[in-house]
Amino acid sequence: MDDETLFKDESILDYKFVPYEMPERDNEIKVIAEYLKPLFHGRRGSNIFIHGMPGLGKTASAKYVFEELKKASDNVTPLYINCWENQTTHTIALEIARKTGMLYPPKGVPTEEILNNAFKKLRDKGVVICLDEVDKVKEVNIIYSLLSLDSVSIILITNNPKYKNYLEPRLISRLNLNNLEFKPYTTKEMKNIVNRRAIQAFKQGVINDEIIHEISINSATDVRRAITILLESGRAAEKDASRKVNLKHVKEVIDKMTDLPKELNTHEEKILKIIKSNKGVISGKAYEKYKKLHGELSIRSFRRYINRLEKQGLIKAVETGEGFQGRSRKLEVT
Repeated sequence: MDDETLFKDESILDYKFVPYEMPERDNEIKVIAEYLKPLFHGRRGSNIFIHGMPGLGKTASAKYVFEELKKASDNVTPLYINCWENQTTHTIALEIARKTGMLYPPKGVPTEEILNNAFKKLRDKGVVICLDEVDKVKEVNIIYSLLSLDSVSIILITNNPKYKNYLEPRLISRLNLNNLEFKPYTTKEMKNIVNRRAIQAFKQGVINDEIIHEISINSATDVRRAITILLESGRAAEKDASRKVNLKHVKEVIDKMTDLPKELNTHEEKILKIIKSNKGVISGKAYEKYKKLHGELSIRSFRRYINRLEKQGLIKAVETGEGFQGRSRKLEVT
């Protein structure tokens, strides 16, 4: 029925959701926590270089540790920075300031002033700063600035294991990074992860073991991809007025995803499909099509996803200088 749903809590399947438990990454989480222990005693913690293929729980593990830190003590401040969205020293400084309770306009205030004021608020605490997707940072000077804090640990996360090779030897020496590789999940671990999310997200009886198996083996070791398939399969079943997810729903979703990069989240996949189907579409028109097909999404989020697709080389966006809210761009798949 129109007023019924198969989902118990659909937010469990959002790519930003931090799991309640991560037994498959228990060892890695313990290692991260061990490196951060000195911060609780007012000393410098260790710096960590986390790497591994997409979808292996690197971000989720760091966020999980950060959530536990918030519960454990008020004397250690965790700051998570997404470097896809914040690529320059200035934007990272703005994000650090925002997370410490200070809001600045995007332009007009010197970067050094923003950082100095933020550091003053953090002076008497331990600080752990995570730069996720650090390989997207255009200016590594920000890392030097962060090292000036007295009691700090820096976590660098990337899919690229060779990222350290591109850093200056002087910076590598100062960081003295501890290496932490996230290795691929086994098939059994993938099934456990998918099953746990399914139990939390769907009502009883909607997902069976056959569905869990099918999603797991078609996701390789990429949990993000598995969770996306689980979410979209549930939506496909609802659209089909089915009271449970069937294999045909899963296979339909997988078939639609085969030509899409595994790293893309659900919103990006939908936006890319719109651009593929409407060559040269103006960004404003693409936004309207997205809302009509998939529901409400803020224009700010939509622009962020467009920027991410462009940075990955999947689309090209040419400024027109006119049109939708004064920032219209013509979009094409590369």
